[in-house]
Amino acid sequence: MPTTREALEATIALEQQSMALYAQLARQFTRDRGIQDFWFGMARDEARHVGALHLVSTVLELESKLDMTSPISLENATIVRLKELLERAHHEASGGNLTLERALEIALEVEETELEDLVADLLKALQAPDEYERCMRLLVHDLGELSYMIERHSENPALLHRCDTLVNRHAEALRHWSAS
Repeated sequence: MPTTREALEATIALEQQSMALYAQLARQFTRDRGIQDFWFGMARDEARHVGALHLVSTVLELESKLDMTSPISLENATIVRLKELLERAHHEASGGNLTLERALEIALEVEETELEDLVADLLKALQAPDEYERCMRLLVHDLGELSYMIERHSENPALLHRCDTLVNRHAEALRHWSAS
């Protein structure tokens, strides 16, 4: 079982890769200011997740709890799979001929992974309820924006359905958390 430090470092690194992917897409889609702003907003929200995790890490360091056993299970295979997905996405995006529909599909693939759940589980387990709720609100907002962009720029109803299902799952988790 990894330490909390190791779990946080691995999660932060993955969030930074997601942020870089979305920043890369913002640089690629410059012809339409609204689309560019969407990608930049996605990158900015990943940066907020990184900041929240760094804050929790700092607090735990001050409390001498950072090197304790992680409160969440973090499988090496999960980290490897997420890294590989993000590396493939970066590679595909760096080709420069990515369509908007494919970029939206890649974003959904990233958002469907366990990464956001890892962030949420860490924040919950580490007793950072305000950061957890803020993270979940941002996630639901981002997924709603992604759903809107898919609806406007994709002709793939299955892609929209997948995104809407994800929005609803995280919105329901937020409702349950707020009610407790």
